[in-house]
Amino acid sequence: MIVDDQRSLVALAEETLAALGYEPVGFDSSVAALQAFRADPQRFDLVLTDETMPDMSGVELVREVRRVRPELPIVLMSGYSGAQLTERAARRRRGRSAAQTPRQTRHRRSPGPPPCARR
Repeated sequence: MIVDDQRSLVALAEETLAALGYEPVGFDSSVAALQAFRADPQRFDLVLTDETMPDMSGVELVREVRRVRPELPIVLMSGYSGAQLTERAARRRRGRSAAQTPRQTRHRRSPGPPPCARR
């Protein structure tokens, strides 16, 4: 599941993950993504979500998803940076690691596709 209020970023992520052999399902609304998740929680192997979205933030979406499937891998992303965002994410992730967005790590090489189940 890919969630971002910017449709162009959802499309880019869907294309990239499909080229790697995944079957991505994208949403440009966190509310619609949550509705789809609640309708069929086992459909999704991973959630990639933006933090800053209208109606429901990424953190709020993660909280709701975790109520249904606490073991589901989730990547919470943001194009914004700063101490406040980092501190907020640290409080919420309870020992889970955080990832920077590609804009923040553009100079680094990617080690390959994420470690989640291929279909």
